[in-house]
Order: sequence, then C-alpha cells, then structure tokens
Amino acid sequence: MTIAWALAAALFLAQPVTGDDALKRQLAEFLTAASHSSPSAEDKRIFNGFFADDVIYTRASGIVIGKTDIMKALDEPPAAGTPTSAYTGEDVKIVRHDSVAIVAFRLVQRLSDGTVNRYRNTGTFVQRGGRWQAVAWQATKIP
Repeated sequence: MTIAWALAAALFLAQPVTGDDALKRQLAEFLTAASHSSPSAEDKRIFNGFFADDVIYTRASGIVIGKTDIMKALDEPPAAGTPTSAYTGEDVKIVRHDSVAIVAFRLVQRLSDGTVNRYRNTGTFVQRGGRWQAVAWQATKIP
C-alpha cells in the first residue's frame, strides 16, 4: 500500500497546475464588461472591484496609469465612428503564491470593422478581504 501511495503522490505532483477557476471567472467577467461600448453601472462595479485602488497599469503604449484614470475612461464616450470592441482571453496561465497570483494570457480584441488585435497581458493579483484584485497590470501588443 505504501508503494501505491507513493506512486499516486508522484503522479499527482507531476500533473500540471491548471489554474484557479475563481480567477478565470473573474477575468472572463471583466473582459465581458470591457466589451461594452457604453459601460453600465454593473460594468463600472466590475472594473472597480477588479482593480485595486493602488493598481499600477502599464498600457501597451508604455503609458502608466492608475485606477482613477481607468475609472475616468469608463465615463468618456467613444469618438464618433470608433468601432466597438469585443474582448476574449486565451491561453490563460495562473501561478499562485498564497495570497498572490500571477495571471498571464493572450487578449484578443475583435473590432466591429473586422480588425483583430492581440496582446499579451500579465496581471498580479492580491487576495484582499476574500476577493482577488489586480495590483499591477502590463499589456504588450503582439505584432
């Protein structure tokens, strides 16, 4: 029986970590909210909970912003003629270290004019008050 337990433990430890379902659901909910061209009160609530008050967000352009900038952008109407966006996350990888999680994924932006943009995003999340919040975010455009 000891050999069987040792073999079972070895097989278990050899399995790849598939990530945390709660974080994946939270990311999917956030991407859905980001896909709305006119954010609702619910979308704003999702953004507010997703990003910590002290988040450092580095855009693909290299500009660094904070939560105030993120939330303010939600109230700015899109310029006339701007195509709408739909976002999805692919190839999501999550590495957890106690109350910290690193989330890396490919962000796919599909515009209503047919354009498709891809980015690699990495977020650092901290568990605070029973919920995960992004404290750092980096977006890099995939050429």
